Amino acid sequence: MRRIGGICGITVAALLAATGCSGSTGSEPSPGTGTRTVKFSITEGKRTAGPEEVAVRTGENVALEVTSDQADELHVHGYDKAAQLAPGVPGTVSFTANIDGIFEVELHRSGAAVTKLRVSG
Repeated sequence: MRRIGGICGITVAALLAATGCSGSTGSEPSPGTGTRTVKFSITEGKRTAGPEEVAVRTGENVALEVTSDQADELHVHGYDKAAQLAPGVPGTVSFTANIDGIFEVELHRSGAAVTKLRVSG
């Protein structure tokens, strides 16, 4: 009996390690949409919230939501997706990640790095 309990505990720990925790990546699936939403905050040209890198699977739906303290343009390189940002108002770029690679996500006017998007099958 004891051996089974130990094996179950190890299995649960392995599953948790393999799947990760969405809270640690700053992303969460949006209810009912099948889209992973990742939120960021930019203050004075620096990322103050959100992950340094976002890893997704090829074909996954992604929404990058950014709130900046300054007007700017959010841009996802390689996908040529953009959104205008007004100060303090979240702006979102949503798309299907169907191109493998690592892509810079930045604010164009300030040059602030938001994140790197890593897409792989």
